[in-house]
This record gives sequence, structure tokens and C-alpha cells, in this order.
Amino acid sequence: MGEPVPVPGPGAGIEEISAFAHSYDGYALHGQHPAPTARDTWNKDGTLGDDVDVLRACLFFEARANRFGGGFGRFERDPYILALVARIRDLSGGFVAGRP
Repeated sequence: MGEPVPVPGPGAGIEEISAFAHSYDGYALHGQHPAPTARDTWNKDGTLGDDVDVLRACLFFEARANRFGGGFGRFERDPYILALVARIRDLSGGFVAGRP
């Protein structure tokens, strides 16, 4: 494992959230989006689950979609993205394991 990675705090900008999202290689660790319905579930009942790796993968794939979709949305203001980051922060105590 690499150095611990700090989870962005409330009010973080797109650069910090995007850098954090890309600190986890969802392609290498999951191959594909591990929970493609995670956003739908969150929209329906506000739950995200307790698996930090799955949450990080969801954030990674959302960041990739934003980047390759042109980045015209307000990624850093998307309530789902903010909920993912907050949940990761809550579960991890503010730091996650770095990946080599």
C-alpha cells in the first residue's frame, strides 16, 4: 500500500475531488463499475453502503464519466458526488489507503 490519502473535506473544489477520485484505479481494482446502480439507489433512498472500496470505485467511475463527457457539469457540486466523498470520509476517518 502507498501513503495514506486524505479525503477531501466539505467545500473542496473540483481539482481536489477529481485528484482524490483518481487516486483509486477502479479499472485495475474492479475492471468495471462495481455498482452501476449506486446512483439510482442513492436517488431513491439516500443510502450508499459501507464498503469504502466500492464507494471509491463509484467516485472513480463518476470522475471518469465527467472527464470524458466533457466536464461541463458541476462535478464538485453534484449532491451524489458530495455524498460519496462524505461517506468515504465518515467511514475512513478522513484518510484512505493509498494504492501503489
